[in-house]
Amino acid sequence: MKKLLLATVFCLAASSAQAQEKKDIYPEARGYVDITNPFYIPGKAFLADSKVSFTRVKLNASINAPAQTGFPVLKNAKKHTASEMLTYGITETWAVYGGLSYDWTKKEGSASFHDWSWTVGTKVNTIEDVWRVQIGADVTRTDFTKWKNVINENQKSTHLYLTAGTETGEKVFVYTRLDYQNIGYGNNQQYDVFAVDAAMHLTPDARTTADVGLRFSWDTQDRVRNKDLTFFANSYMNLYQNIAVGLNADYVLAGSNNIKLPFAPTNQGSYTLGVNLKYEF
Repeated sequence: MKKLLLATVFCLAASSAQAQEKKDIYPEARGYVDITNPFYIPGKAFLADSKVSFTRVKLNASINAPAQTGFPVLKNAKKHTASEMLTYGITETWAVYGGLSYDWTKKEGSASFHDWSWTVGTKVNTIEDVWRVQIGADVTRTDFTKWKNVINENQKSTHLYLTAGTETGEKVFVYTRLDYQNIGYGNNQQYDVFAVDAAMHLTPDARTTADVGLRFSWDTQDRVRNKDLTFFANSYMNLYQNIAVGLNADYVLAGSNNIKLPFAPTNQGSYTLGVNLKYEF
């Protein structure tokens, strides 16, 4: 009996020490749920993500309005974007989401144009002891305004993605993401966009998180065929248990295309700077 009591006390002490160690490592242990984790799904709750960003566009051939007016590509432009995405977790592993975004783009020495986009989608998590996997799909409709008095061709986008990651340390979660996007426009015209991400989700302490990584993307547009290598980084501060504010940035390290013109532009040097607010309710 005495040995049993001693064993019980030892187990309780060990459990308490492990709980304290977890409290020092994981934000969840201090009441801060990591709503910035790329795999996070709010179980039976809403998660709002509000973003505002500025982009310096060196080359963008996916906007079809300039092509209809004799301009084969959109280059040297400035784009401002505001968006709102709302996710509802039906369960802790399955969610549906919808969003609205507004872009305003100004080309140097030329007219400006803007567009509205609507997105609806769903995603599912599978959580194992070692690996975490997320599968998702969404559709987006983009309506362009007139550009140089020419009616633009609206776009319909179908997007599929797969994300997989695993913990490699107490505060490091590495993951990779595969994206496929089919963009249709005009009279049965379409092209595909592919992307591969390799990134890390870092949790330095209970209130701060960050994501850093590289993205390689390419498309199947006959007249352009972009290939880009992009560095991206996001950092967040948990203001409360259900609110996080973040800074986002990306920069195209290298880019190439098949435009056979003198001094043809590439995406190299394009960048985006933004802020966003995540709020769970």
